[in-house]
Amino acid sequence: MKVNVEFLGFPMVSDVVGKKKLEIDIPGSTLQHVIDELIRLYGKKVKDAFYDEKGNFDVMIQIALNEKTFIPVNKPHTALIEGDTLTFMLLLAGG
Repeated sequence: MKVNVEFLGFPMVSDVVGKKKLEIDIPGSTLQHVIDELIRLYGKKVKDAFYDEKGNFDVMIQIALNEKTFIPVNKPHTALIEGDTLTFMLLLAGG
């Protein structure tokens, strides 16, 4: 199944991938399948961008589905359909 993936303000991944937008073919139909495929394709640097030292998904990452809804990080089995767009955004704080 093909899905579109975008990385906004997330240079740790877009630099490794080489672009901010791409289409990938995943061997499943969930958010977790997308993340697993990105890690399989691009390696440890991408894994380290998504997960902390304890293996927990980084809470500073927001995930938008089709620019309409946000997927909570505790819902990795959220179903996707062909052509969906996932946007991964890194929340930054400043002062």
